[in-house]
Amino acid sequence: MKKLSKVFLFFASVLTMAVIIGCGDAKSPENQSAAVTNDAAEDNGSNTEEDGGVSIKRPDIPANDFGGRDIVMAVPVETLWGYDTVCPEAETGEPVYDATYRRNKIIEDRYNVNLKQIDIGYLNFEKTVKNSILAQDNMFDIIFPRIYQAIPLSSEGHLYDLNKMPYIDSSNIWWDSTIVRDCSLAGKMFSLAGDIHMYAYDGTFVLYFNKLMHQNYGIENLYQLVADGKWTIDKFDEIMRMAAADLDGDGKMTFDDQFGIFSYDFLTVALLTGCNSNIFEKISETEIVFNMNDQKFSDVIDKINRLMNDGEAVFNPSNSKWKVPSGEWGYAGKLFTEDRALFMCEVLDVTRRYRYMESDFGVLPFPKYDESQSEYYSLVVADVIAVSVPSSMPDENAEMIGSLIEDMAFEGRNYILPAYYDITLLRKNTRDAESAAMLDIIFRQRKYAVDMTYNFGGMRERIYTMVNKNQNNVVSLYEQNQDKVQAAIDKLLDAYAGM
Repeated sequence: MKKLSKVFLFFASVLTMAVIIGCGDAKSPENQSAAVTNDAAEDNGSNTEEDGGVSIKRPDIPANDFGGRDIVMAVPVETLWGYDTVCPEAETGEPVYDATYRRNKIIEDRYNVNLKQIDIGYLNFEKTVKNSILAQDNMFDIIFPRIYQAIPLSSEGHLYDLNKMPYIDSSNIWWDSTIVRDCSLAGKMFSLAGDIHMYAYDGTFVLYFNKLMHQNYGIENLYQLVADGKWTIDKFDEIMRMAAADLDGDGKMTFDDQFGIFSYDFLTVALLTGCNSNIFEKISETEIVFNMNDQKFSDVIDKINRLMNDGEAVFNPSNSKWKVPSGEWGYAGKLFTEDRALFMCEVLDVTRRYRYMESDFGVLPFPKYDESQSEYYSLVVADVIAVSVPSSMPDENAEMIGSLIEDMAFEGRNYILPAYYDITLLRKNTRDAESAAMLDIIFRQRKYAVDMTYNFGGMRERIYTMVNKNQNNVVSLYEQNQDKVQAAIDKLLDAYAGM
């Protein structure tokens, strides 16, 4: 395997994620089924693999020799978070990195191919891939766009419908059933996530809590609240504001003080998702509803407004009223590491930023709307990468590309998922058994919310602005934008239906 340019390594982030997960009896992500054990994984040519005691059949893909051909994959890099290496150059001793390398070697040997990665800065990724497809230069065999990049690429006809690819079966356990549920439209699927790559797991939003502050304030057992179904947005609001304090006594809240939570604007969408009330809702393969005129949506915004604006307990660097001393992204994270923020909203990957943090911390799902809500829902950010195929792929390559993608995902379940979940998350540097149970809950109901993926009419940013101004004018926003938003929805659905 070769890489054609330098990439950022991921394993510091993976290894440090272990600090939030306990050992216990947790299993691998439930929307992906039960835990995988891979203590001595070998490519022994068997037809099945063991997955939590269930025999999983190897995909029915014929053995093929593709003549030593290079299989070139485009990957967006230069990001501030996330594991953007699909083709490691060698084993390094880091579990996920090495597991990916071994997976790729199996695929290379099985099909006589050379897997190669081209790194493209994520800001230029969409344009670069699009130009290649329009030129039909066949520069890339497989691409890994961020989900928000895959939307315009697919709607403009630049991606291949993976439902039509030979051998790819999105119902198989090694594909993320959540992305299929949330992102397929008109019976078409242009991007998939799952065990082919761990990025979509790392891109799941969670609530971190500072255990030292939790102890100092005598706060009740948060894990038990979750387990009892009592972790609601009102309870979160109540507990969060207990930690807000004007440390320097100047009569105003500034960066030098202490807060209930540190987060950027995306806290709003994460809370909406947790309350199972989003700006848009996918009703079926052919229907997306603009949901802002729903009474529950307005009620949730009232709760979010109180949480984020009443009493200045939330430090949000996205809001201009909060002044961050440095322009560095993540500088505000010092609030959490210096024990001046009880909670923090972030994706799982960024735990690498806090591996040297002295105080212990745990992880929680986002709160529910009320105790009658049956599930906790966790938002997946639209920046995660997924696998796609350029629409310019020659027809004669379909069986080759389809077989490689499906087998990479299958072997990813055998090798990468255990290294990521069982070894890195559950076995290395764990701190408490309860966090493992929390991770199970988080992974069980992840959502690729339409608010983040499609964001018709830029309504997400309008909601951010509204909340930052402590307003709730969702009805007027709905009425002012209904026609424009519906036109955008219809345009996308018509484009997909016509493909």
